[in-house]
Amino acid sequence: MKKKKRAIQLISIILFILVLESWAFAQIEKKYPPYPDVWGYEFPWPEDDNRRSGIDVAGMPSGDYMITYVKHWIKVKRKDGSCCDSSGKFARILFFSEESQNLTENEYNEFWTKNRGNRLRENKIILRNKNMWEQISISTSARCPDPFYDYYIVKKDADGGIIEKKMLLYLYDKPQRSNIDRYCERNNTYKKDYILKKVENVYVKFVLLKDNTFLIYDTSGNFIIRFDENLNTKSVLMNKNIFLINRSNYEKIYEKQSKEGKINDQEINDAVANYLQSLRKEGIK
Repeated sequence: MKKKKRAIQLISIILFILVLESWAFAQIEKKYPPYPDVWGYEFPWPEDDNRRSGIDVAGMPSGDYMITYVKHWIKVKRKDGSCCDSSGKFARILFFSEESQNLTENEYNEFWTKNRGNRLRENKIILRNKNMWEQISISTSARCPDPFYDYYIVKKDADGGIIEKKMLLYLYDKPQRSNIDRYCERNNTYKKDYILKKVENVYVKFVLLKDNTFLIYDTSGNFIIRFDENLNTKSVLMNKNIFLINRSNYEKIYEKQSKEGKINDQEINDAVANYLQSLRKEGIK
């Protein structure tokens, strides 16, 4: 009788373990795609005058994508009184399941120690039809880089022919002070060593998804958005602070400014910002 009772207990334990293992396996094996109708996030600025959130992306076994970012930068004066050492408060969110969690700095570091090999950040992605999207970066001058001219997004065909050129721009609600080099030729007559930046050209990284859509995130900012193969998106973030324009539209702005002799960094920034504000006012989608 005792042997029978022990056997029943043993079987019960084995069944319990099997149930737990199958549950855990099911959690890991929950696969995307198909993906839910989620198209992007804009995170709060980690500082009042700094929207650089340090976004990083890791692929997860479930087929979801873990986004980590800085919620808040903390500056602490050094023991000698100088400024400053920085530490951060971090967070993470699964892109499609939308599950989020705050992280300590140690937890953040531990996550990336374990998931370094799963980190995703590409300058170029190739679609199913062999077309590609690529972040272009050209250096017109090591000392005097042009914040608008020097980089943009390009779509190429399988042979490398250019199909279209785009620019992803961030329009600030409040202008941000940004230092410039007055000795750059275009700024020779400008009498300040800074501008009030109203708009910023965004340098991006790509993450290609299994359904031929892809994520684009701002390497120096605070947003990540999902696009389809033609760079269309359902994200409600677009045309508020984030704009996608044809590069030819910027080139027309520059040509007009050049004819008027207004090409210093402040004048160009103002002109591009005015264009985006007009788009927002007109409600262009």
